[in-house]
Amino acid sequence: MSFIEFATNTSRGWSVLKKQTGLLPGSAWLLALLVGLGTWMALDFVYEGAMREQRAWAMLSFGLLFLFSAIWFGERIERIHRTVERYAQRLGIPLPEFVDSGVIDGLHKRLERLSEEVVAENYALEYQARHDGLTNLPNRALFMQRFENELQTAHETGQSLALFVMDLDQFKVVNDTLGHHIGDRLLQEVGRRLVGVLRRTDTVARLGGDEFAMLLPGADRKHAKEICRKISVELEKPIKIENLRLRASISIGIALCPDHGQDANLLMRFADVVMYEAKRKNKGFLFYSAQRDDKSICRLGLSAELKEAIEKNQLTLEYQPMVDIASGEIFCAEALVRWNHPSYGLIPPEEFIPSAEQTGVIRPLTLWVIDRALGQVTTWAGAGIDLKISINLSVRSLQDRQLPGQVQKLIERHHTNPSRVILEITESAIMSDPLTARRVMRRLSNMGFQLSIDDFGTGYSSLAYLKQLPVDEIKIDKSFVTQMDSDENDAVIVRATIDLAHNLGLKVVAEGVESTDVWDLLEMLGCDTAQGYFIRKPQSPRDLADWISSREWVQERWVTPLAMAK
Repeated sequence: MSFIEFATNTSRGWSVLKKQTGLLPGSAWLLALLVGLGTWMALDFVYEGAMREQRAWAMLSFGLLFLFSAIWFGERIERIHRTVERYAQRLGIPLPEFVDSGVIDGLHKRLERLSEEVVAENYALEYQARHDGLTNLPNRALFMQRFENELQTAHETGQSLALFVMDLDQFKVVNDTLGHHIGDRLLQEVGRRLVGVLRRTDTVARLGGDEFAMLLPGADRKHAKEICRKISVELEKPIKIENLRLRASISIGIALCPDHGQDANLLMRFADVVMYEAKRKNKGFLFYSAQRDDKSICRLGLSAELKEAIEKNQLTLEYQPMVDIASGEIFCAEALVRWNHPSYGLIPPEEFIPSAEQTGVIRPLTLWVIDRALGQVTTWAGAGIDLKISINLSVRSLQDRQLPGQVQKLIERHHTNPSRVILEITESAIMSDPLTARRVMRRLSNMGFQLSIDDFGTGYSSLAYLKQLPVDEIKIDKSFVTQMDSDENDAVIVRATIDLAHNLGLKVVAEGVESTDVWDLLEMLGCDTAQGYFIRKPQSPRDLADWISSREWVQERWVTPLAMAK
């Protein structure tokens, strides 16, 4: 080894030694010095000055042992510092420097800071896990925990408890038309207003999407109604977001403990069931009742069997004729699905269509109906019966962008002219998702189908809005038609609708015609088409064909003296 290498290594060793020993505070070196002097003096006193050489070697050994112990201790402290720094860097926590303080004090401060930050971080993570990030309201997990605790308290004290499950009306329309940032702002404001109507002991939570829940300890039926009224008043106030003034409405389902049960999951299901019924009936709020739940359970069971019923051919189509009022000609028939259940017998569509829409079975059901109806048009044409066919599309159908392509394949299979097919779309189906509905309707119209708005007058749209859609006709809901000969308000609504529709170039169909007087009045008002029991009830395709072919119906039956005089 050369002299330069020896000097370099010696310098490095001295630097490391100096660094490690320098990690110890000055008080530690002073203590070591005092201990060494004290030991020397004690030994000198005991041995009366003898054995100085042996004692010197003992003290030197002690000093070296202390030095190496100090180096080892310093290395350990340095490792702890490095470990703490790496951990803090992973968590993004800044640590204080310890230049001006001793290594032990510095380590203490760093560990103290790290523990504080870790505790704060854990608290923040726990808060995030138990609260909604958008509204800062409790989420479903925290709500259910509080719900369980309140149920236990109610059981022990005998107090009542009210549970609200709430869902915003038409929220999807806001998201799709105004943007998700407006929808988020709306949810935040609704959450703030819901909190404003509650007591300190109450809880409001966001369960997800546009669904909220409330927990009202000690609340009975009367108090729950009062809270519903407060919520309604609060949400009726305009909500200002950017340059928009919005109004929010909400549907509420209410379940009470102990009236409806004492199990959290059961009460949640009860409130959820009745909330959807309140939304469907536009009632604002409804209390749970066993009768409502029995129907919902029955519908749920039917929807589970419906897919199997499609495969086993338990479904049938009946057809109701539609008549041109001016000429008395039967030119179209509406296809209406029926379910011949092996246990319950013939089930009307209103019993299984809503649950089919909720469970997704409506998609294969719609395709089945279209397939059978198109096949029937071909069969009738072969028998010399020239009838158009009218088929209903559901809300889910309008939200299915694959529907036009699937219908095109069915048209090609049956070699049917799309102009012979009228697709009926409910007004509420269009308004539930206007953008997607418009896209699907335009594709269907471009394929050659005629489009009709069913149940017009029961939703929130206007003729001016419908004019923007590729619509050929509207069907006035039977609730306005059936009693129009005796109800002046219904007659005014029907007349105004006919006039406005004709001005926009749309044909008008009146459904629910059940008397001669209503027929005559519709003819006087210039309505184009009539449909109802006065003409014919829905019947099987064979019976309808036999009725038309046998000429049992007489055209003059519907051609009034007014029409004859033209």
